[in-house]
Amino acid sequence: MENEIVNEIGNELGVTVESVGDSVAESGHNVFRSIADAIGFDLTSLSLMKIVTSVVLLIILLIISKVIGRIVYHTIRKARVTEGLKKFIARAVRFICYFISLMIFADSIGIPVTSLVALFSLLGLAVSLSIQNLLGNIMSGISILMLKPFDIGDYIETDVSGTVKNIGLFYTEITTPDNKRIYIPNEKLIGDKLINYNAEGRRRIDVTFNAGYECDPETVKAALKAAVESVDMLLKDPEPVIGIADYGESAVLYNVWVWTASGNYFPARYALMDAVSEYYKQFGVHMAYNRLEVNILDKKM
Repeated sequence: MENEIVNEIGNELGVTVESVGDSVAESGHNVFRSIADAIGFDLTSLSLMKIVTSVVLLIILLIISKVIGRIVYHTIRKARVTEGLKKFIARAVRFICYFISLMIFADSIGIPVTSLVALFSLLGLAVSLSIQNLLGNIMSGISILMLKPFDIGDYIETDVSGTVKNIGLFYTEITTPDNKRIYIPNEKLIGDKLINYNAEGRRRIDVTFNAGYECDPETVKAALKAAVESVDMLLKDPEPVIGIADYGESAVLYNVWVWTASGNYFPARYALMDAVSEYYKQFGVHMAYNRLEVNILDKKM
C-alpha cells in the first residue's frame, strides 16, 4: 500500500515537472517569436546552411574590423596628435566596423536592419538614462583627448600624483612614484584642479639652505654656485638664482633657484642636495642648528 502511494506521488511530481518544463519552453518560444515578429524576422526562412554561412561571414567581418583598426592606428601614428587621441580614433573606427559587421550579419540572416537599428536606439536610450555617470566620463574623456591638458607620459597632480599611462573613455590610468596603478574617473579630472608638471618641458627647483652667522655670505654663495655648476642635469639657461632669503634665529637662509628638464626633476634635486653638502665642506661653510645659550651668573651671597 505504501509503495503504491509513493509511486503515485512520484508519477504526479513527474507530470507536474514535465508540465512546468513544457510551459517554460513554450513561454520562451512565445517570447522569442514575439520579438521576431516585432522586428519583422521570419523564423521560417532560417535554415542550417544559412545560419552557418552567416556566422562564418560575421567572423570574417570581425577579423577585418580588427585589422582596419590596427591599420588606422599605424596610419595616424606619425600625425601630430596625442597618443591618447590616436588610440581613441582607432577604437572608434573599430567600433564602427563592428557595428557595420553586425548589421551585415543581421541582414544576411534575414533580420530587417531598419527594425534592428530602431531596437538599438530604444535600448541605447534606456541604457543612457541608467548610466549617466559613465556617459559623463565618456564625454570628459573625449574632452581630455581634444583639449589635451595632459598626454601619456606626463606627470600630473590632482588629489594624487603620478605619471599618465593610458587615457581611456571612462578612466585615466596613472602610476605613482611608488609604482601604484590608480584609475581616476575622467569627469573628476575635468572638474577639479589639475597640475601638469611636464607641459612646459622644464621645471624650477626651489631649495633653501642655511649657514651659520659666522660664515661669510659671499663664501656661502660661492659654495652654492659651485655645487650648482657641478650637477650636469641643471640648466645654464635660465641662469640660476642664489641669494639670501631670510635671517633666522640661529642661521642665515639662502634660496637656490635652478632649472632642469621636467623628467630630471627628482634626480637633479637629489644630486644638488648631495653636492651642497660636499662643497660646504670644501669652502669651510657649516650649517647651523637651533641652539640655546645659557649664561650662569655667579652671585656671591
